[in-house]
Amino acid sequence: MTSLRSWRLALPMYNVTPALGRVWQAVLHAIADTLRRQGWQEPMELVEPAELMDFWRAPDLLLSQTCGYPLVTELRKDVRVLAVAEFDLPGCEGPMYRSAILVPELGARAVEELRGKVAAMNQPRSHSGMNALRHAIAPHALGGRFFSDVVASGGHLASMRMLQDGRADVAAIDCVTLGLACRHAPESVAGLRQLQYTQAAPGLPLIGSRRLTDAQAAHIRQVLLDLPQAAPELLAPLAIRRFSTVGLADYRQIALQQQAAIEWGYPILA
Repeated sequence: MTSLRSWRLALPMYNVTPALGRVWQAVLHAIADTLRRQGWQEPMELVEPAELMDFWRAPDLLLSQTCGYPLVTELRKDVRVLAVAEFDLPGCEGPMYRSAILVPELGARAVEELRGKVAAMNQPRSHSGMNALRHAIAPHALGGRFFSDVVASGGHLASMRMLQDGRADVAAIDCVTLGLACRHAPESVAGLRQLQYTQAAPGLPLIGSRRLTDAQAAHIRQVLLDLPQAAPELLAPLAIRRFSTVGLADYRQIALQQQAAIEWGYPILA
C-alpha cells in the first residue's frame, strides 16, 4: 500500500462558538498525541476543510464527524464508522439524539399551525435540519407540500437567526447544537421556543477512510473510547459523557425516516 504524505483530522460540526472550536482542536491534538505515544508511525495533520463532502471521501481521512444522512445516502462506500459521542444534553440519550423543532416565542403552538409558513434548514444533506423535519411534517403534508417556502440557511446557528429576525417560522435544530448554544451562546436562542422533538436517531458518526486497516481503525476507536478517562477536562465543556462503538447498520434508522416520508408522499421538504 502506497504511503500517504499525511493523514488528516478535523472535527468541524459542533463549533458553536470560537472558544468551543478551540476545545475541539484540543481534543484532536489529544487524540493525535495519544496515537503517536502508542506507536502510530504515519504523519498526521489537523486541518480546516473547505468542502466537507470531498474531505469525508478523501483517502487520507483519519478522523472526522459527518452527519448520518450523507453517511447512509452518499458516503457508505467511502468511510469506516468508528464511534459516536454520547452527550449529556437535553434530547440526547446514549448514542441517540433528536432535533428540536423551534419557532419564535409568539409563533405556532402546534405543527399543524405551521402550514403555509417558511421553514429554515441548515442544508439539504442534513439529517437533523432536513430529514428529521421532513419525517415530522410528512403526515401533515398535502400533495407533497406543507410550507410556503423552505430556505437553506447554511448552518443551524444561521437558521436560529432567521427565526429571531422573522425571516423564517420554524427550523429543526439538533439537540447538541441547541444544548451547546444554550450553555455557551444564550443570545443565539433568545426569543425562541421548542415546539417538539423529532424522532430519535444515532448521533453524528465519527468516521475514517476505508483506506485505514482494521488494526488502525481499532486503534483510533480505542483511543476515543479511552478519552473520557484520559482527558475528562477536555470533554467537559463539550458535554461529552463518553464515546461508544457503532456501525453503519445502526444508521439505518435515518434511512427509514427518509423512506417513511417518501411513503407518505412527501419526498422533498417543501
